[in-house]
Amino acid sequence: GEVYQLIEPGPVVLLSTRNRAGEANIMTLSWHMMMAFNPPLIAVLVSSADHSYTALSETGDCVIGIPSVD
Repeated sequence: GEVYQLIEPGPVVLLSTRNRAGEANIMTLSWHMMMAFNPPLIAVLVSSADHSYTALSETGDCVIGIPSVD
């Protein structure tokens, strides 16, 4: 429920996806926002021209990685 503290005020994050064929993809993402806090629900903007969009459409699964300051 406190995940919002990690992504506000909006760092660049890594969006990891995998399509149905098992091919992994990672993209940088800077447009995201909290939609709900409990349970955490995060909105992201992914263009339909990106490989990640296709994988998200196929599987509905992704991981949002938050890089450390280092």
